[in-house]
Amino acid sequence: MAIAQNMMNNKLYVIHTQHTVGRDPNNTSVINYNDASRKHAVIYWESNCWKLTDFSSNGTKVNSKLIHHQTVTLKMNDLIQFSSSQKDNWKIINIDEPRSFLDPVAENNEIILLNKEGIIMESQTTNSYVFQNNENKWILDNETQEIELVNGKIYLINNVQYRFIDNESLSKTLLNADITKNACFKLFISIDEENIISKIEINDLELDLGNRVFNHLLLYLVRKKQKDLNYGVNVDLCGWVNMDDLYTSLGKELLKEVDAYYVNTLIYRLRKNLMKLQPYGFLFANIIERKKGKLRFGLPKFEINKEHAFA
Repeated sequence: MAIAQNMMNNKLYVIHTQHTVGRDPNNTSVINYNDASRKHAVIYWESNCWKLTDFSSNGTKVNSKLIHHQTVTLKMNDLIQFSSSQKDNWKIINIDEPRSFLDPVAENNEIILLNKEGIIMESQTTNSYVFQNNENKWILDNETQEIELVNGKIYLINNVQYRFIDNESLSKTLLNADITKNACFKLFISIDEENIISKIEINDLELDLGNRVFNHLLLYLVRKKQKDLNYGVNVDLCGWVNMDDLYTSLGKELLKEVDAYYVNTLIYRLRKNLMKLQPYGFLFANIIERKKGKLRFGLPKFEINKEHAFA
């Protein structure tokens, strides 16, 4: 993610994939000087590098060289001057590929960079999870529902307000959809159903989630989805489980009290394990889908292998 620093006040600017600069208030960054144009210049990501194109009347200086209606490739430590004033001189301090991010409304909070593995934002009361689904849309799971993030909109996450900035590279290669499309989620269950192993098989590759408590939750959701499919329920509608029913059924199975906190803890641990599974575990962030008051198993292909022998 490219970052520029104001040389006078040290303010940092996260550079957007199409970052416009000028006097017009609709620019990404606004500079209010008489010799700056309304649409002065644009910085953008193209061909795996950052470029600056000047559109102004008076030109832009890059490393003291005047650029007028020209395009230059930006490098680390380049100095950019948009007007005769020294107050908006920028220094390029990062030229990494653009990434989407959560921009805090309050200046005393840090920017949260998003990455393909997903981000778990922990607090004392809530663990929020932000990830990309199979359609490459950014999703916020706030332990109550899943929300599709919209560019420029403000969201309350763990009691902090953030503006979501969709900053994906326009030329960025999409994740291979065939990986998730061809994957099969498999559950291996002991005779007494006390032990459950889960794996994700992708052709000859196996991602092993092991024998974990969260597998009991996955088994319950998979069985619900299979039951709905057997009854002919539309695939887009099948598998949803009411949380109250889930608490009761899972509690009986585990011989303990199950509530929202316990279920969210299982989902949190499941996603942490997925993020660790190389190379494709992060692609299965939607293994459990959520909407208000309901959960369901999110993958299209699955198998239940009963009476599996455990060593």
